[in-house]
Amino acid sequence: MKKTIELSRVRQGEHFTLDGVEWVKLDETHMGAFVVAADALPNNCPFESDDDREDANNFCGSHIAKEMERWLRDQHKPIFEATLERPIDLTTMDGMTDYGTPLAVARLLTIDDYRKYRRFIPLASRPFWLATGWTTKSSPYSSGYRAYCISTAGTVHNSNVCIAIFAPRPALYLKSSILVSIETEEEQKSIRDYTDTELMDELYRRRRASYDPD
Repeated sequence: MKKTIELSRVRQGEHFTLDGVEWVKLDETHMGAFVVAADALPNNCPFESDDDREDANNFCGSHIAKEMERWLRDQHKPIFEATLERPIDLTTMDGMTDYGTPLAVARLLTIDDYRKYRRFIPLASRPFWLATGWTTKSSPYSSGYRAYCISTAGTVHNSNVCIAIFAPRPALYLKSSILVSIETEEEQKSIRDYTDTELMDELYRRRRASYDPD
């Protein structure tokens, strides 16, 4: 049975559907609801298509960031309109902070996101990119051409960003107030289906019903 509720009421780790796309809620923060697509997108693409770009593993301005934003704008406008622009930490695996924490709309999971929320993230049918680079050009023995990725078994790897053998897997901040669809087996209301006012009214009703002045 499908039910429509506010995203703020979806539990952590619970799946929901928005504009035909299945998502998993990872967290509820003051910045909005942080969610990840239940699966990677169908089409693989390179992290970066410009071989001459020195910071090719910088997610900001990358080919994959543009592809995901295009996917949202062109194919899923309701999702795009519900997406919030929030900072993304692009610290590389060796701790280099050259890429900073730019604002992003369409984004990928970082390696820290993946480790923090691993228990809630289902395995994907295709290997997918993360937003975290291996290192930057300013690091000794550096390479700005490798970024991290996740296999279908859930293991972490890194790859040349110009290779198109991994898929995007969007991880977005969405407005908590939007309505989404969830699957439920029970037709009865659960406690989360009631407002605070309704719960208080029911409590007072029960107290009045059980009141015995004698």
